[in-house]
Amino acid sequence: AMYEEMLSLFLVAFALGADEGTEVLPASLQTLVNPNHFNQAAIDYARSYRYSYIQSITDTTRTMTQDALATWLQSGQPLDVLEQQIAAIFGEARAAMIAATETTRVVAEGNAIAWKSTGFVEKVRFNTVVDDKVCPFCSPLNGEEFDVDDYGHKPPIHVGCRCFNTPV
Repeated sequence: AMYEEMLSLFLVAFALGADEGTEVLPASLQTLVNPNHFNQAAIDYARSYRYSYIQSITDTTRTMTQDALATWLQSGQPLDVLEQQIAAIFGEARAAMIAATETTRVVAEGNAIAWKSTGFVEKVRFNTVVDDKVCPFCSPLNGEEFDVDDYGHKPPIHVGCRCFNTPV
């Protein structure tokens, strides 16, 4: 039932990630992004995702989180609006972490799917924000290259992760 409710919202988030991922590709590869590959991969990912990454919340808070995310995705508003919407559920600090983490996860997947659909991008470069808040888990990964499908090195690595991948 969750899949049926969330599929269109996942596709919107993935499309945002695909657009962002396409924009960072060299112009010669941008036209090779394959929408058929992207659409099927997005559907497959949406089926497997099912909010399994949001840990330790009751069915009630899960439903409230889904509703807030759905409203935010449809609105096109900035991330801080989503943070405010779920702050009442989790408290301001946890809401900000969940919003940032889950948005990062879905957009990163959209990026990867777009890059992979070109048939040319097989590797990604892990990037940190390179500031004094970078954690000891992510810092040593900065600049390292990984397979585009390497989920162990696809942001977010942890809750509140601000890292991102770029295509190689």
